[in-house]
Amino acid sequence: MTDQTMTLFLEADPPDALTQDDLDDLTRALRGQLDVPELTAGVALAGSASAPVGAGAKGLGQDLGALVLQVLPETVPALLDFLKGFVTRESRVKLKVQVGPNLIALDFDARTMDEARVEALAGRLQRQLSGDAVAGAEP
Repeated sequence: MTDQTMTLFLEADPPDALTQDDLDDLTRALRGQLDVPELTAGVALAGSASAPVGAGAKGLGQDLGALVLQVLPETVPALLDFLKGFVTRESRVKLKVQVGPNLIALDFDARTMDEARVEALAGRLQRQLSGDAVAGAEP
């Protein structure tokens, strides 16, 4: 099975919670923290991405708040668990992931995202990375 591209977007929550420099620092921190044993075999930095309109942009090999990852579908549950921890530690940030044309908000708020919804989201992303997903289907 070949790995597929996933674009991860970091956004300030609320929108004025972070400066562009803060968002750049958090993006770099996330990129550096992805180098952990449970992810290194299935997740790799694949390059830069165009940040969504209004998010601003910086050079240096990545656009502000965006990381492009090559992800093996079977690594998605570990990646989501890692991202959930990152968002828990960095409460001023929310994440969105794009696979193909689908942009999905990763809402890890404990009040709205229980373990069953995280598992459903992992399954949805795995199907999309494998090319088996129905576009726009909810987790």
